[in-house]
Amino acid sequence: MNPSELRRAVAAHFERHLGRGQLVLRGARGGLFIPRHLPIYGAPPCEGRTHWVLRTIGASLRVLEGRKGEERRFEFVMSLPDDWIPSEKWPAYMFQRASAAILAGGLAPDEGGVVFNSAETVHGSPHVFALLVAPSRQFGQHAAFRTLSGTLVEVYAMCPLTFDEWQLHQGGCLNTATLPEVIEHWRDMLR
Repeated sequence: MNPSELRRAVAAHFERHLGRGQLVLRGARGGLFIPRHLPIYGAPPCEGRTHWVLRTIGASLRVLEGRKGEERRFEFVMSLPDDWIPSEKWPAYMFQRASAAILAGGLAPDEGGVVFNSAETVHGSPHVFALLVAPSRQFGQHAAFRTLSGTLVEVYAMCPLTFDEWQLHQGGCLNTATLPEVIEHWRDMLR
């Protein structure tokens, strides 16, 4: 499948399940390990969904290596509350950088993989310490789809983790299915 066909298929899948999105952050300038042109789009709240969903378009162009050596392709989503406005670029920038870091690593994210930010947090803090990467629950059965050419694309969400939740995760005691997908305290991220 050529890149423009893959982008169109991904955009159509997101539009079908999230509604039409708007560009909220242009593709960052790439480098040796950072993918170029990974724009971030936002789907505003709508009937049936009371939050914003940021999404990548183009992450699936990069083939990542799975645990057993298989090739896997991903697009990423991050959800923000309904009071977020696109002129507040910080969460979109952080989402873009986290997605780019995963792609630059070249390895498929495992369910429960963690992308850290540099916030100084302490026990009991509601601040987002890291993002846990897992198949998107809000997409349900549509979190993985095949394009017309048969290419499998998986949609993974970045869910917020506090420091305490991260510690539970490290000890294998966190049920990732209980984590919210909407990042309510995003304004406290990366203070």
